[in-house]
Amino acid sequence: MRYRRLILTFILVVSNAHFVIAQTVGAPRPAAGPEETVRQFYAWYLHRLNKEDYDPLKNRTVALKYLTPEFLRRVPRLVREMEADIIVCAQDVNPSWEKNFKAELASSSEVRATVLVALDRNEVDSIKLKLTVKHTRAGWRIDGAECGE
Repeated sequence: MRYRRLILTFILVVSNAHFVIAQTVGAPRPAAGPEETVRQFYAWYLHRLNKEDYDPLKNRTVALKYLTPEFLRRVPRLVREMEADIIVCAQDVNPSWEKNFKAELASSSEVRATVLVALDRNEVDSIKLKLTVKHTRAGWRIDGAECGE
């Protein structure tokens, strides 16, 4: 009798633990806000540039985690017009940007946000950008970039 009770208790504990683990693993993570989306994008993008991958956006799968498809399609034209990388507003990359950039939320509504990016914490040498971030079904995505803001 005692053995049977022990087995039933063990089964109950294991099934409850399985249920809790399944709920935790399957639970959706809170979506990143516009500022965090921009921060994650620049961390990835600048890291790729520092690894001498000078066209990180060719990895469309990763790029579309951060950019709207429309903006991704506009990037080549914007690069030609600017004669510089629209994402960093420069022709050359400073390796220190990867560790020294900041993103700050300037304004936000339910569907659009503006995030200001500085690519060097030293105000004198900082490259500044103003990003438009759009809320889509997939989450917040960068939809535009303006240099010198």
